[in-house]
Amino acid sequence: MTRSILLVDGDPEHRRLTAQSLMAVGINVAAEASSPEEAMRVAATATPDAALLTAALGNGVGMHLADRLSEEHGVPVILLAPRAESATMMLASQPGVMGLLVEPVTPATLRATMEVAVCRNQEFLALRKEAETLRRAIEARKIIEQAKGLMMELGRLSERDAYARIRQKSMDTQRPMVEIARAIILAAELNEQSLGDPAVRH
Repeated sequence: MTRSILLVDGDPEHRRLTAQSLMAVGINVAAEASSPEEAMRVAATATPDAALLTAALGNGVGMHLADRLSEEHGVPVILLAPRAESATMMLASQPGVMGLLVEPVTPATLRATMEVAVCRNQEFLALRKEAETLRRAIEARKIIEQAKGLMMELGRLSERDAYARIRQKSMDTQRPMVEIARAIILAAELNEQSLGDPAVRH
């Protein structure tokens, strides 16, 4: 399977040579960028499988580029460094970095690192999506519980009846239960405000 890559390198000559090396081993250079800002713009349209970021750029103004590419565009970053030194290792531990290559790089190592980075990123995105789904479910449950409590208090209903009414309203209006619950909470808040307004009382 041919993978495409976004090459991010602030050195034009090094970027040119790296692009030639990538294409020579069958990796499609989908786009090139010389700065973090350009990389973010290009990633939005080029949809590469991964981004190759030079350590020199990652250590400067692009320190948070890997995290932004991963978070905003779902693109994993592979760090390309001339030496395996402590500063490089610190960069490689940044959020969004899914691989580290130290020059010179063999074609087999390059392809293997890309595959691992893409697979790790897919797993990461799946976990993030699962976590977000769980967070929303917990939030929705809290809102429904709050609305149910208000109905029990104001309508003198049992917990079972309050829940049944929310569910029935959801079915009748074809809207999620959490939306019905939010409407109940909002109505209760507005009612409380109106009762506390002297102009309304009189």
